Amino acid sequence: MPGMIVSLGNEQGGIQAMIQITYLSSATRTMSQADLEDILRTARENNARLGITGMLLYGNKTFIQILEGEEGVVHELVKTIKRDPRHTNFQIVKEKPIEQHEYADWSMGFKRVSGEDFEAVKGLKHFEEKDFNTTFLEGHASIVDSLMDHFRKARQKKIGQEELSLDEEDRFMKILHHTIRGAVKVLAVLMVFTILWGVLDVVSVLYQQLLAPTFTTFSIRDIVTTFGAFMAVLIAIEIFINITLYIRKDVIHVKLVVATALMAMARKVIIFDFNEITPPYAFATAAVVLALGITYWLIERRLTWGEADSL
Repeated sequence: MPGMIVSLGNEQGGIQAMIQITYLSSATRTMSQADLEDILRTARENNARLGITGMLLYGNKTFIQILEGEEGVVHELVKTIKRDPRHTNFQIVKEKPIEQHEYADWSMGFKRVSGEDFEAVKGLKHFEEKDFNTTFLEGHASIVDSLMDHFRKARQKKIGQEELSLDEEDRFMKILHHTIRGAVKVLAVLMVFTILWGVLDVVSVLYQQLLAPTFTTFSIRDIVTTFGAFMAVLIAIEIFINITLYIRKDVIHVKLVVATALMAMARKVIIFDFNEITPPYAFATAAVVLALGITYWLIERRLTWGEADSL
């Protein structure tokens, strides 16, 4: 079957560009729940390892899949997928360069679609389940875009992943989100000044604690004080990163916040003065680090495997 390829760009300079590829294919048989679970398990394991994200729709013995990531990695993965004997009529309907992941919260999202699902898609009033096939869709790339965009946004609203979204249908909320994004940029600039001030403080501490005293007066406490100044600047840098993440789409905000908290606690442990802290304080700190570590692991596991999809 001839395919209609829409190419919107290529690699930029010597840097490995990111691309997004959308393809269609026909299942060689009706996919059972076990078949779909096997496809998703393999896809999520491989994609998490390769840094690939995307989404897969299945219905009426037809697959639509979006894959995004580094250009070379995506092209190699597409070659592998094309050879899979479980589908045929493989057609690339769109390939475009991207600056950031649009499906960042899934190593592979999934939706099993039917007639009722299509009724909720704007602009597809007369689209029916029988039209969900490679023969019809290969000549209607705009419908493929509408389907993928609809189910991506529906899933994002369900899990509340994107912060300060500019895709809001409510105009007033969209204006508020624009305003808050502007405030976030101001906070980012102020945090840069805070970081620079912290660097000057580190220089001051280095002079006062390490250079000014003689070797005989140098103590472990001086080292701890110096470490503390360094850690304060590093934590400020992490806060700056978290501030800027609120105006990006290709990150998992909760994961980054938990990671920042975990690193801040771990760095606090490094500069503990065990001559001053009490055992309950040490045990409480250990409990917080353990809780944050478990939380991060659970988030990472959920993002790799995703929710229990409708198989």
